[in-house]
Amino acid sequence: MKKKFLFILVLAVAMMALFTACGKDKGDAGTQAEAKDVKTQEAADAIRTQGDFKDQLATVHNTTALTRLYVLDEANIEEAAFYTNSSSTAEEIAVIKVKSQDYIDTVKAAYEKRIADQKDACKDYLPDEMPKLDSAVIYVNGNYAVLCISNDNSKMEGIIKGIFE
Repeated sequence: MKKKFLFILVLAVAMMALFTACGKDKGDAGTQAEAKDVKTQEAADAIRTQGDFKDQLATVHNTTALTRLYVLDEANIEEAAFYTNSSSTAEEIAVIKVKSQDYIDTVKAAYEKRIADQKDACKDYLPDEMPKLDSAVIYVNGNYAVLCISNDNSKMEGIIKGIFE
């Protein structure tokens, strides 16, 4: 069991390094402004209600999302909120506030890995969802990191910036 965990951990770190090196970053502009103090659940709710989503997104418990979807250490997370799809789309919202700025790159890499995993899962099963995944929004501002996959990701960038800036 320990060897399997270690293998998965090493694999996750390698994937994070790979995606950090060659991933597309839409969120760096968001790191320039001082982040407002925002409750993650309120931010996720605002994104869900203002956004363009085809699916009825459902709340995901923090522990489940952090450990299964994003493989992040809860000890480094101050607060978080998640909505995910019903398996008929790739749509998703994740809003995480980290305890320390040092952990923000780890969260960003986890978002990039989640997008890559979703692409692998959807390419044959839900090919119409690929454009959403190709333009997924990763926004970083201060200790906050947001992932949003919707019908109109360019619109979502503006909505997310409005919440945090």
